[in-house]
Amino acid sequence: MAKSAGPSLPETIASRLRSEIIAGKLPAGTALRQDKIAIEHGVSHIPVREALRKLEVEGFVIAERNRGSFVARLDAEDAIDLGDLRRTLECLAVTLAVPKAGEADWERAQAAIEAAEGKSEIDDWATANWDFHRALYAPAGRPRLMGTIEQLWRNADRYLRAVWQMQDYQDHSQDQHRAILAAFRSRDSARAVAEMQHHIDAATQNMVGLLRRATAHKS
Repeated sequence: MAKSAGPSLPETIASRLRSEIIAGKLPAGTALRQDKIAIEHGVSHIPVREALRKLEVEGFVIAERNRGSFVARLDAEDAIDLGDLRRTLECLAVTLAVPKAGEADWERAQAAIEAAEGKSEIDDWATANWDFHRALYAPAGRPRLMGTIEQLWRNADRYLRAVWQMQDYQDHSQDQHRAILAAFRSRDSARAVAEMQHHIDAATQNMVGLLRRATAHKS
C-alpha cells in the first residue's frame, strides 16, 4: 500500500506560523518577512509566499501592497462575523449529533470539561475547550462540516484567548459546557441548540466588548 503524502512545504510553514499567531508569539501587526522565514525553514521564497497566501485566505495575515505581509489585527467586526458563522454551523452540528451521540461521546465531553477545570495555562485550556466541542460534534458524521467548523475555531481561538483572562470567564464557560452536555445526555435537541447558541453568543459578546473597550481606550 502506498504511503500517504505528508504535508507540503507551504502547509508545514503555514502550520507553524498559524500556531505562533494563535499562541500570541507573533502578535497582531508583526511583519512577516519572507527572507527571514525562508532562512528559518531552509527553503526558497516560493513556499513561503504560498504559505502566506494560505494564511491570508484564512484571515490570519493581511498583505499590503509594496509593504509586505503582517499578522492580522483582532477586530470587533471580525469577531461578530466569526460568532455568526460559528452559531450557524455549530448549532447545525448539534442538531445532527444529538440523536446519534452515545455514552462514549458524552464521556469524552465530560473528560474535556474536567481537563479544563482550573487550568492556569492558556494552551491547556484551549485544547480542552476544543476537545469538548469536537466530542459533541463528531457524532454528526459530517466531515466537511466538521472541517469547516475546525477552520473557524482556528480563527476564533485568537479571540477566545483574549477573553480567557477575563474575570469569571472560565467559570461561566464551564457552566455552559455542563448545561450543553446535560441537554445532549437527555437527547433534547432543542435545548442543546439553545444552550449552544447562548454559549457562543456569550463568548462573542465578551470578545466584542473587550475589543471595543481597547479601541476606545486608545482613542
